[in-house]
Amino acid sequence: MGLEIVVPRQGPCPLPPVLQALAAAGLPTSVAMVDNVLQGPGARPPAQWRDVRLRTPAGVIALRRTPSGVSVAVFGNADEGLQAGQRAVANAMRQASGLGPSPAG
Repeated sequence: MGLEIVVPRQGPCPLPPVLQALAAAGLPTSVAMVDNVLQGPGARPPAQWRDVRLRTPAGVIALRRTPSGVSVAVFGNADEGLQAGQRAVANAMRQASGLGPSPAG
């Protein structure tokens, strides 16, 4: 089982604002895979996607579109560094949606 944070969202979910927010927060992140297709370094993420893998210094974080928003998931045995990265990605998704950071931080 994995650890999941669901960020409420409807409509398109462009990744560039999320990646920019993460870079500004000091978490360099790149897109490793989109909809089961590996992405080369510097590849521009597509506007529409269902499943994305983000590469962070702490490890890989999965984004998946769901009916209620975007699931931000890591493996259940993720260490604190990867869980902190997961929270940062979820907060960047919320900020890109205009929702602001999560109440839990």
